[in-house]
Amino acid sequence: MTNVLRNIITRVPAHPDLMVALMLLLAIGMMIMPIPILAIDTLIGFNLGFSILLLMVALYINTPLDLSSLPGVILISTVFRLALTIATTRLILAEGDAGSIIHTFGDFVVAGNIAVGIVIFLIVTMVQFIVLAKGAERVAEVAARFTLDAMPGKQMAIDADLRNGHIDQSGARSRRAALERESQLRGAMDGAMKFVKGDAIAGLVVICINMLGGITIGLLSKGMSLDEALHQYTLLTIGDALISQIPALLLSITAATIVTRVDGATKFNLGTDIVDQLTASTHALRLAACVLLVMGFIPGFPLPVFLVLAAVFAAASFVQRAKNGADVAATAPAQPHKQTVPAEALPFTLFLAPSLAHAVDQDELQQHIARVSGLVSADLGITIPRIPIRVDHQLPESRFRVDVEGVPVEHDLIDPTQLALADDRANIELSGIPFRRDPETDRIWIQQSHAPALKAAGIGHHCPSEVIALRVHSSLVRYAQCLVGIQETRELLSRMEQEYADLVKEVLRTTPIPRIADVLRRLVDEGVPIRNTRLVLEALARSSEHEQNVVLLTEYVRSGLRRQICHRYANVHRVVPAFVIERETEDIVRSAIRDTAVGPYLVLEDYQSEMLLSQTRQIHSSMAPGQTHPVILASMDVRRFVRGFLARNEIDLAVLSYQDLASDYTIQPVGSIKLVSEANNGASEKHGSVCVAPADSAQHSITA
Repeated sequence: MTNVLRNIITRVPAHPDLMVALMLLLAIGMMIMPIPILAIDTLIGFNLGFSILLLMVALYINTPLDLSSLPGVILISTVFRLALTIATTRLILAEGDAGSIIHTFGDFVVAGNIAVGIVIFLIVTMVQFIVLAKGAERVAEVAARFTLDAMPGKQMAIDADLRNGHIDQSGARSRRAALERESQLRGAMDGAMKFVKGDAIAGLVVICINMLGGITIGLLSKGMSLDEALHQYTLLTIGDALISQIPALLLSITAATIVTRVDGATKFNLGTDIVDQLTASTHALRLAACVLLVMGFIPGFPLPVFLVLAAVFAAASFVQRAKNGADVAATAPAQPHKQTVPAEALPFTLFLAPSLAHAVDQDELQQHIARVSGLVSADLGITIPRIPIRVDHQLPESRFRVDVEGVPVEHDLIDPTQLALADDRANIELSGIPFRRDPETDRIWIQQSHAPALKAAGIGHHCPSEVIALRVHSSLVRYAQCLVGIQETRELLSRMEQEYADLVKEVLRTTPIPRIADVLRRLVDEGVPIRNTRLVLEALARSSEHEQNVVLLTEYVRSGLRRQICHRYANVHRVVPAFVIERETEDIVRSAIRDTAVGPYLVLEDYQSEMLLSQTRQIHSSMAPGQTHPVILASMDVRRFVRGFLARNEIDLAVLSYQDLASDYTIQPVGSIKLVSEANNGASEKHGSVCVAPADSAQHSITA
């Protein structure tokens, strides 16, 4: 027998399963057999130390799956702790002693006042039972239900990624295993929280039994007086209850930490997540410091305490601002127009001159950029990532630049100490407010001290951060298609698959994701919103089986979105003003289309290009701000070529085909566009002008 026991002990370190088995056997033994006082002290210390270790592990894990064994740990530790409570109860009632830890702890907490000890125990138990255990139980229950409900959609997303070649069989197995582990963890935690809740209830019952039983034994069996029995057994009972409830409290906090942990894009421990997110906004820290400072001067409040707290918050805000500035300045100097793309290869990047970076409030600028990004995102239905702000030491003073995929697309000069006029120049001249005109940009600048006067006069103006954000907005609108790629399309389909699984499956049956991404990119390039994703997918499902050409497929999808397209360019009366390309002109464009190995393209004669540019520029220059802008109307087969011609010449005019017109919108021709052939070039004298319809042309409107 001795040899068998020795073999088991020597094998324990190499076999953790034996340690768990021995712990459970020890727990069962403690419920049945009496335990020496020295062993009780050792087991109590182990129980307390293990609970502390478990809490620290929960704080430093990156994801809940890193501690997927927690439900089993909760079960084992609860059984062990209840067995330890039974063993200490036996000692308290049988011998009137339960070891030095319980006696010392009870004497320290009671401190000569039994009522104080009882109240402290009840408060600790209620906090654990009502707040921690109950709250964590509810969170675990909801998380388990949501996780199980989302499993079919997640499984289909994995199958779709595997089918489209984004992951291999090994990756699919790994993701399925992680999904299975997550669902099992959430379900097991839902049940394990019942152990934590039951443990708190058992603590209340045990203290009543120990106290009543101990006082009875002391009076009847040991001949103690009521005061002696009340003091001794109450002290031991409270010490035992608290030394048992504290590990239970730590376990409750551990479980609550795990079930309330949210998986995100970042994989950091809980402390890092909390500190980073609470100190992310310097405005919030400064505002909190100001509120604390004001509270310190309330009569009766301890001023030094609030001053110290306000100073800590203010110091944290300055540290965070310096950290943000260091991140901004981390970009290495680069040559003009050859700025090195950051390692993360972000599509859009804002570069500031060093002087401008120090003069402009980075947080305010980021807020304005986030606002305009939100506008573009809501308008087009695409996801816009956070646009980083970098410092380019090669930029001249007070200049900024916007890069798209490493290529400069916007640049400007601003005065960071003044306001920019966002109104008619005549208004500022009539107001008498002094201003300065920048001869290089023709922009009107006003001193910031005149901001109240501008506001009182109702004159629109922008601060420097708003001016930069507006240029970023312009870049986002012009190059939004750069934000639509294969990865974004896959994520979009994954989201749609949760609600429209059959539709997504039908589309993917005939159309690979790269082709879908190309269609979406072409739509966004022309300002067609894709937020109505269901309509886009239905149009693809109808057309992709018999049409594989991406260009023509895009035209069919536009036809499916015709109501959205017409609404975008219609006025309040649901009327779309349009310049119609004449039939002879369409024939000229068709004859100028050349087919090549890389696709068809338009080759107009020089004089025809000049005629088309002249007319479309005249249309563009006649568009007044705030009014409904007219569109150009053409047949489907020439529409995209005219649109490409205008885009290459930086003329922002929408070109619609007759298939883009919805039946519940009216098209009002306001003019026509006409080209002449080479035979008629010399005889034509009006080839450079737009033929505008008369004022009563509304009666000749076209109802689609």
